[in-house]
Amino acid sequence: MSSRDPGAVVRRHSIGTIDPHAPVVTGMTGARMETADGGHWFDASTGGFGAGHPEVTAAIAEQAGRVALSSRILLSRPLAEAVEALDAFCPDPLTVSYLCNSGGEALDSALKLAKGTHPDRSRVLGIAGENFGTLTHGQGLSTGATPVPVLPLMPVTVSGDRPESLLEQVDATLAAVVLAPAAPGRPLERLSPQWWRALRDRCTQHDVLLILDERLTAPARLGWDLATQALGIVPDALILGEALGADAVPVGVMVTSRAAYDRVYAGKNPSLHGSTFGANPLSAAAVRAVLAVVAADGLADRQRRAEDSARRVLGDITSFGAVTEFCADGGLVWLRLASAEQAQALTAALGEARILVRPPFGPDGDVVAVLPPLTADPADLEQIHATVRAVAEEILTVREVAA
Repeated sequence: MSSRDPGAVVRRHSIGTIDPHAPVVTGMTGARMETADGGHWFDASTGGFGAGHPEVTAAIAEQAGRVALSSRILLSRPLAEAVEALDAFCPDPLTVSYLCNSGGEALDSALKLAKGTHPDRSRVLGIAGENFGTLTHGQGLSTGATPVPVLPLMPVTVSGDRPESLLEQVDATLAAVVLAPAAPGRPLERLSPQWWRALRDRCTQHDVLLILDERLTAPARLGWDLATQALGIVPDALILGEALGADAVPVGVMVTSRAAYDRVYAGKNPSLHGSTFGANPLSAAAVRAVLAVVAADGLADRQRRAEDSARRVLGDITSFGAVTEFCADGGLVWLRLASAEQAQALTAALGEARILVRPPFGPDGDVVAVLPPLTADPADLEQIHATVRAVAEEILTVREVAA
């Protein structure tokens, strides 16, 4: 059965929600996914690096042939090269890195750093409805509620409609603020550089750990190597996610300063935050290779060109009455629909057109994001954007006429 219908087997025996229409993938390169039925889909969902890049694939394969996994007890040359590359990639004083298995785990490590800094503080602040990952603290920040009765850091959130009001909540009762530079439903320009500087000042004043979540925006996604360059501030901790694994190896990274790290962990057991296979040689080799390609291939410039493509093809899409907002920040492209029902209809119709996108974003479920990999071929990006336009025009215009 598995060879005839692997999707049915997965849905029967694997724990988790599996979209009944999800394709069975047999190969990936850039944004193109080859499927078991002999056709192809376009990936506009992962917001990752992109599979199949020759230099990165060669580096991962070469390392897999040497040694792939090891515990943190052992050191490796790839780990030394990865943390050295991260040091060069991140602004001072962010010089020490913690490699783990996912962006969600990296966020957890930063929150443990915040709790260790202020054991007597019990609150963490974020914007409701944004994606902070699937681990317990991340879910709490996304929903503004606690998925378990008591958390070491209880979530406090401001409305996504008023993100600027977050400044008012920063005081000495907080251990940390967790914020992405931009997100589906929130343009980069929504919060000005002046606002970010004010946030940095308030966090410094009240000794609150400022955690910048760049899992989706870095590397290069917004047209900057790191979006913190566009904000004009340096956080206390920086979170990087699965894009560093080149869609091949699970990885997440927390980068912080030596002073912030030593304030909690100096002279103590570093396993206070544990990650069984984090910092393994295979993931470290992927991190180093991806960061080398970000520079060598000018991926930040490519994302600016991706923004130009999206604006050229989709810039007037709000003329379809059901699309109320359009945004392209580099390769972070999204549409806000007039209702969650219309967002779901657009997502389903894109699937029928073989464009894979994530379920709608936001507290109201009304945002559809278009997130191809960083290394997507420009011609494929044009086709993705053109298909999004054609599908949106067809289904939304029909619904408006029917209404």
